Amino acid sequence: MSDSETQGAWGESIPIQDSVVMGDVNLNITINPTEDNNEAISTISDELGISIMMGKEDSIPEGPQIPSDILAVRADKKGPKTVAILLMIGAVLIAIQAYGDWQLDSAQDLSESEVEEILETLNSQSEVELSVDDYQSFHDAARDSGGYLLRAIGLGIAAILIFIGAPLLFKLNPIGAKLSIAGATIGFLGGVAGSYQLNQAAIETLHGPLSLTYEVMMYLCGVCMAVCIALAVMPLFNVAARMALYGEDKVFLVQEEE
Repeated sequence: MSDSETQGAWGESIPIQDSVVMGDVNLNITINPTEDNNEAISTISDELGISIMMGKEDSIPEGPQIPSDILAVRADKKGPKTVAILLMIGAVLIAIQAYGDWQLDSAQDLSESEVEEILETLNSQSEVELSVDDYQSFHDAARDSGGYLLRAIGLGIAAILIFIGAPLLFKLNPIGAKLSIAGATIGFLGGVAGSYQLNQAAIETLHGPLSLTYEVMMYLCGVCMAVCIALAVMPLFNVAARMALYGEDKVFLVQEEE
């Protein structure tokens, strides 16, 4: 057995002992780091019986490292712009429907050619045929209920606000999203209320598939306007989109500690 002493990697002495017993070699090496390098990683090999204490700096592998901000949330400018384009398309469709309802409310009597064109398809799908007078009675009841006018006003205001808000949202202005939300909400309330009045008029004066058509239109109007509301709200609730609208320095992520 022999004892020797050498100088360590951090400037301290390292005792090394080796022994030979019955032909087996057992080598123990112990490196004691200083107090400034008290964090270490140990590697133990049972087969060789070697114990090595390694400094923290030596345990860091060389080569390219993963950036620390690889999972950081970044501003998403494409999302709000895509939503703005979809809202603009929706505003065009809403404006067309509002203009059609306004024309129907303004017309006291429908032309026989228009009514016959509408009833031709409906009567072919139903056993009970509707006459021109039946549809004219429905039209008068719908005008008296205010359904056409109510839906035209609600959808018209919605189209105007979305026409103003969508370009602002495309320019990443948060006011555009708020205007679109307000317009879609007004369109939802006015559209559903007006469609409900038209459906009640259809129940009183019509029968067969045409009565069911106005009931379906009531639900369809509500669903379409609800989708518009959801699209307009999305940029304000999505973190990446909010960063694009308000700036990255005004949006903070709060993580709760377990």
